[in-house]
Amino acid sequence: MKILVTGFTGKMGSQVAEYLKDKGIPMVCGVRNVEKAKEKFGDSYEFVNLDFTDPSSFDEALSNVDRIFLLYPPGENLQFEIFLKKAREKGIQHIAYLSLKDVQFMPFIHHYKMEKLIRNSEIPYTFVRAGYFMQNLNDFLCKEIKERQRIFVPAGKGKTSFVDTRDLAEVSCISLIEKEISTKTKCMLLQEMKRSIFSRWQK
Repeated sequence: MKILVTGFTGKMGSQVAEYLKDKGIPMVCGVRNVEKAKEKFGDSYEFVNLDFTDPSSFDEALSNVDRIFLLYPPGENLQFEIFLKKAREKGIQHIAYLSLKDVQFMPFIHHYKMEKLIRNSEIPYTFVRAGYFMQNLNDFLCKEIKERQRIFVPAGKGKTSFVDTRDLAEVSCISLIEKEISTKTKCMLLQEMKRSIFSRWQK
């Protein structure tokens, strides 16, 4: 088993890599600038060039791995369909994709389209449909909270939720590591998924 971790320089990818490292799971982190990553992190992680706008980087990035933590990066002209085709050719066994809460009701956003592409690839998958990152409270929302004691989020009049990226990373990793995770259509809370997996580990 070896896992390709995308989005390493962001909130989620770094948490996934840290979790896998702590568990001793072999992985490689896909980044656009390998030298820059090595300068910052040294030998703590293995890096490989991966640029979703450059299909020529896909072959090396997908070599000697069999699972992927997949995150949609910022930018334009992303070649995800080609990437998924190459992933299938390389025999990738499972993809954990960081998606969005209630994405099934929002066909106009990129996560909806990505889920469809992954389903059509016929690669086994797990969609981790995340709510609002709790870490945002300490990030770009911090100033507004301090100055105005309020938070504005795009939730309309409905309720929204906050989730810790560490929990999302843990569940994403469990879905890649645990063989009994399937692609059956079922909505599970983070706590329910972890209880289900951990109960099997204890048997």
